[in-house]
Formats: sequence, structure tokens, C-alpha cells
Amino acid sequence: MPETIFWDVLTRKEYVDNGEEKTLTYKVGVVKTTRSGNRYLQLFQQPNTDFFIVEPRDEEYEPIRA
Repeated sequence: MPETIFWDVLTRKEYVDNGEEKTLTYKVGVVKTTRSGNRYLQLFQQPNTDFFIVEPRDEEYEPIRA
């Protein structure tokens, strides 16, 4: 198994150009899976920040308060 596997994270924007519907697809980040099975989300608009991806648990997480 490779050291790290990268999955693209995409989003789409639909718009009308001269009466024709068009769609743009943007790559906004990656999900990386390490050899140990850990998964991380990296979003290009938030550089130097890895978001951990974990399986759901029965307990709830505390909500984030601003």
C-alpha cells in the first residue's frame, strides 16, 4: 500500500452564459489517507490546517461556540 492516498475534493458552480446553462467544477482540497488508516481533509482556502476525519461515535461532541 502506498504511503499516502489522496482523494480530490470538488465543488460545482452552475451559471448561465448567453442563455446556456454551464457548470464549472473546482478542486477545493484533498482528503488524504495515511498508511496507518488515518484520514485528513485539507481545504485550499484554509492552508496549514488539517481536519481529522473520524468514524461517528455514540457520544456527541460539544458544539463549537464563537
